[in-house]
Amino acid sequence: MRHVLNLPVMVLILGSAAVANGATWHVIPGGGGDATTIQAGINLASNGDVVLVAPGTYTGAGNRNISFNGKNITVTSETGAQFTTIDCQNAAQAFLFQNGETASAVLEGFTIKNGYGVKGGAINCNDVSPTVRYNVFRNNTATTSGGAMYVRFGTVTVYNNTFDGNTAPAGGTIAIAGPASPQIYQNIIHDSAAGGAFSCMGNMTGTLIGCNCVHGNVGGDAICAGDAGNNFTLDPLFCGIPGSGNFFLQETSPCSSTYSPCSASVGAFGPQCQVTATEAVTWGKVKSMYR
Repeated sequence: MRHVLNLPVMVLILGSAAVANGATWHVIPGGGGDATTIQAGINLASNGDVVLVAPGTYTGAGNRNISFNGKNITVTSETGAQFTTIDCQNAAQAFLFQNGETASAVLEGFTIKNGYGVKGGAINCNDVSPTVRYNVFRNNTATTSGGAMYVRFGTVTVYNNTFDGNTAPAGGTIAIAGPASPQIYQNIIHDSAAGGAFSCMGNMTGTLIGCNCVHGNVGGDAICAGDAGNNFTLDPLFCGIPGSGNFFLQETSPCSSTYSPCSASVGAFGPQCQVTATEAVTWGKVKSMYR
């Protein structure tokens, strides 16, 4: 497991180098930046650049079926997934990685919801190796496999994301088609509506799936390949009620760095609320409180 937990350090170094050495292109939907859509911002960028996306909800042309166009850039939100949403409106996928992107192509800090595709409701990766981190994937749908993500060939790195309510006939959250060697760790994979957490097809040599919270997925929570250990099936204990979109954690969550089996934070967000104490009482006692 030590190898898995060291991976974020290497990826963060790559991302930091991009920030230090490249230009920053600002996406502001109302104008006043360099571009008004995410795709337009990417089109301006070159290898090593950063596309910085302002808070808001992004819909329509230029904000779905987004391609990095083979560029090794960082596309990140300015204020994180809590405040920056890509809503595909059940009309398309959010991102298509299909042009040789490497680990230096980084996607981080978005809520991606209502994506729709045949393979990969939100993201389709084909023979590429991008880095996907600190995102929320919510209510995305694939008609065949990979409710949130479909990965075929390549070494995609997926860490510290929260997946909730995604669905597909196979791989309600993530589908892996070999030969592929994705590195999937420290994610919350929760409440897939169908298809189980994962599906794996073909040669999975090199696949590593470790330190993930895999819970409540219709069709099963099984790790189908590359189980690196320390995966667990405990309730992540979100602060919000189901359907609220609040994926911050209760302070005693098994996904917090204090309580997780791998002593590392799991999911896109950390603890933000305390557990509310409760006491069992009789109906008679309740009535007596109002006399």
